[in-house]
Amino acid sequence: MNQTKTRGGRTLPLVLAAIRGGVSLVAIPLAPVLFRDHFVVLVLMRPTKEVLLAGGFFLREGQVGLVPMVAAAIPIAVAGVWLFFWLGRAFHEEIQSGEGLPRWSRRVLRPDRVRSMCEVLERKGAPVIVAGRLAAFPSTVLAAAAGVSGMKPARFIPADGLGAAASVALTIVAGYLLGEAYEKAGPWLTAVGVAVLVGLAVAVGRWIRRES
Repeated sequence: MNQTKTRGGRTLPLVLAAIRGGVSLVAIPLAPVLFRDHFVVLVLMRPTKEVLLAGGFFLREGQVGLVPMVAAAIPIAVAGVWLFFWLGRAFHEEIQSGEGLPRWSRRVLRPDRVRSMCEVLERKGAPVIVAGRLAAFPSTVLAAAAGVSGMKPARFIPADGLGAAASVALTIVAGYLLGEAYEKAGPWLTAVGVAVLVGLAVAVGRWIRRES
């Protein structure tokens, strides 16, 4: 009975992580339909930086409320990442050895990428968790690495929560300001602003990869 409970406790986060990824993928073809009339649903399904950037623009236009948009982002953008921390703790032996993970789960949890991030966390610690939220880099990989490396929840959750809050706030504010720039200076300044934001996110992501 104990073994059954253990398998269930390890299988559940894998299934939830697969569902999380599936919802994000389904949102891509639905995005044109949801973008204008059901934007909060799009945020709920795929709270990525580009979606939240558009959310800041819509917030300024009065087409979406701040509280519904932030609330919709939490399940996948925050809880969905913490799920991977749980996965890292549950499967730390299999990830470290590269053996024993169900074949289907390797699409959800890639041991090679997680192990490389474990090395970064050992050298840089919790600040990398915060930086990862601001980067063009999957926070799920860092979360799983934190779980594998034995980082305590009391250390991971505040660091990731801070990074998530900063990322969501900065992205929405940037979208709001870029919307104002669009009205005052035209699309060229908005395009420059988006390019700068993307460049910064990519630069942070490359720094994290170089450290691995």
